[in-house]
Amino acid sequence: MRRFRILAVQLLLGLVTLELCLRIYNPLPYRVRGDRIVLPVGQVYAFDNHRARKLDPITHHTKNSLGFRGPDPPRDFDRRLRLLTVGGSTTECLFLSDGKTWTDGVARRVLAIDPTAWINNAGLDGQSTNGHLVLLRNFIVALKPTLVVFLVGANDVGLDRSNGYDTALVPPATLARRLQAFVIDHSEVAAVAQNAYRAAWTRQRGFGHSEIDVTTVPRRTIADQDVVRTLNEHRMRYLEGYAHRLTQLAELCRSSGIEPVFVTQPALFGNAIDAATGVDLSTVQVNGRGNGTLEWRLLELYNDVTRRVAVAQGLLLIDLARELPKDSRLFYDFLHFTNEGAAKVAEIVAQHLVPRLRERVAGHG
Repeated sequence: MRRFRILAVQLLLGLVTLELCLRIYNPLPYRVRGDRIVLPVGQVYAFDNHRARKLDPITHHTKNSLGFRGPDPPRDFDRRLRLLTVGGSTTECLFLSDGKTWTDGVARRVLAIDPTAWINNAGLDGQSTNGHLVLLRNFIVALKPTLVVFLVGANDVGLDRSNGYDTALVPPATLARRLQAFVIDHSEVAAVAQNAYRAAWTRQRGFGHSEIDVTTVPRRTIADQDVVRTLNEHRMRYLEGYAHRLTQLAELCRSSGIEPVFVTQPALFGNAIDAATGVDLSTVQVNGRGNGTLEWRLLELYNDVTRRVAVAQGLLLIDLARELPKDSRLFYDFLHFTNEGAAKVAEIVAQHLVPRLRERVAGHG
């Protein structure tokens, strides 16, 4: 017992010391703390990517006064064409430098037809359509953007409830959750631990950021009956909820005077040959749970829902999943874009979006 008490005291002193150090300087800025989102207002990131071959050696990533990427709102904000892009990590482009995200590429093309337009990237790493709904209600509706472009699907695969990045936007309902939120809100150590857990959860699902080489990725074969069983499970458990959330996004936008645009989620894996290396992408192991064939068929289930909801709601759909080539020069892992990939995404998105915006600019004029 004496040794136990000494160990407990040492542990307590260590935690207190760590808490004080983190309060003085915390090198890990939060996106999510307890049960609330912390928009990274004015945050500036510098990521060292020297070990990566497909990224800039140093990434410079800046957030504005809203916590988004892009210019601050101007004084005559309400008079301008206003466009936001919303999504998870494939929209935020965390490890691409300012000016090199696909939102930046779209912005340059939009500014060519309307130099006064205001474009921002409101993507948040890890967020699904659950989080997009809360972000829309709590932050974006008040901005009254002209259009919101949603790149959706990847973080909703196999999701029947809000994930750890989404629940951070929702007030805690139970006493236990409120107590947990109180502790995390008032402890730097607890907040760091929570965010480390969420990052590990995201990486476990295969949505973390880790450069891959498709020529060295393990291969995996999955029996046809296992593929069919997995697809049927997703059809029965997850797709209806996903369709409902997309419909809510569309209806909330329109009721707020915002035009929604849906974009399907592309990926490097699937029944295709990598244009850069000649590797068969159907058998590469993905997410530790499946191979390229299974994971692409799963993602396409959700993309099909996005397509159907867009048609039912009469929305502009940009089918990026079908238009973006499966080329490892465009991706640094199975989902996230390189600089070249983001430029290609911007080109495709703008081809569909700019004509719609020209109509708006002409009508406004």
